[in-house]
Amino acid sequence: MGLRPDLHALKKWGQNFITDPAMLDKLVRTVNPQPDDMMVEIGPGSGALTRLFAPRVKQLHAIEIDPRMGEYLEPIRNETPSFSYEHLDFLKWSPPAELGNFRLMGNIPYYITSQLILQAFEHHERIGDVHFLMQKEVGKRLVAPHGSKVYGILSVYAALFAKTEYLFDISRHVFYPIPDVDSCFVRFSFDQDNPVSAELEPHLRQVVRAAFNQRRKTLRNSLKLVLKDRDSIEDQFDLNLRPEQLSPLEFLRLTEIIFKPN
Repeated sequence: MGLRPDLHALKKWGQNFITDPAMLDKLVRTVNPQPDDMMVEIGPGSGALTRLFAPRVKQLHAIEIDPRMGEYLEPIRNETPSFSYEHLDFLKWSPPAELGNFRLMGNIPYYITSQLILQAFEHHERIGDVHFLMQKEVGKRLVAPHGSKVYGILSVYAALFAKTEYLFDISRHVFYPIPDVDSCFVRFSFDQDNPVSAELEPHLRQVVRAAFNQRRKTLRNSLKLVLKDRDSIEDQFDLNLRPEQLSPLEFLRLTEIIFKPN
């Protein structure tokens, strides 16, 4: 469902609306919503996907930052008792306890893709899976192996927190307005044992960010502030390596060594 002619997509919110019926159908079939599913949708916009998902699940709750979209979402709420929505920035949203466990989906804005992915990972204990439509370049980064030129922070997190699948490419021509880049559809599944404890996660984030923020430097130089005032770990880990040389599990091991209890 598109916008009426006088209601323009806003660049400040990265709005690009899916208009191709065949692609909408393919997205629904890929997510495969079930009657008992509790689902949360980020950025429903004019409700093209929302209209297809809401009748198929137990509950669909949408988070939409643009208050103008109420014009499209309110009729869906009136027609479908299982659907609800609120106007809010998803980065400021926390799932209420009464929602229970849920599945997450969204056609997410390109300019905050990384933040939205990391936000989803923060709630991984309550999320069954995530389906995000995102910029193709970011999707490739998520599944990049260590040693690759595009391997980075998101690659490490995607490997440690989830089973990450790059599902398929999506042409820019299924959107209105047409974006400057192509997209892809990615799935994160959280039904596996998570190797990162809640206590270690903040430290892991600190180590990975520090390492990749200076990715051309060795770990000895990029982690200077992290290692400051701590016992030397030279005998336990090779600090002459650069961040792209470490696998996700090696980043986890490095974090455990640095922050092990005294």
